[in-house]
Order: sequence, then structure tokens, then C-alpha cells
Amino acid sequence: MDFLSFETFITPKIIRIVFAIGLALIAIGVLVRVVVGLVHLELIEGVILPLIAAALGALVLRIYCELVLVFFDMRDKLADIAKRP
Repeated sequence: MDFLSFETFITPKIIRIVFAIGLALIAIGVLVRVVVGLVHLELIEGVILPLIAAALGALVLRIYCELVLVFFDMRDKLADIAKRP
């Protein structure tokens, strides 16, 4: 019944799954791009840049997920403060 009353949020639980799926998609994308780059003998555009983009993409994804979790943590802390007499 908590699901319908919005007493507990499911997003903090789901955000960890979203992060894992995002990392997997980044890894698959960079792997495909590196293989294509190696086939076409492109060192910089095919290997180095995709690896740098993957590292930056993973960093941005992590920051985004942490920001979402911070907002929910702030909400929990504000609710605790509101309950104080």
C-alpha cells in the first residue's frame, strides 16, 4: 500500500539499476565503436576518442544519479526536521 500512498519512494532503488544499465550501454557502445575503429584502422577517432568519451559519459551518468539520490536524501532529512517538536 506504500506504493499508492507515496510514503516511500521507489526512485532511490531504481536509480541504481538505471546506473548499471547506463554503464552497460556505454560499455557496449564503446566496444562496438572501438571494433569498428580497428577494422577501419582509425587509431584516434576509432579507439582513443571513444574511450575518452566513455569515461566522460560514465562520469556524467554517475554525477546525474548521485544528484537524484541527493534530492531524495534531502527530502528525507527535511521530513525528519519537520517531525521534530
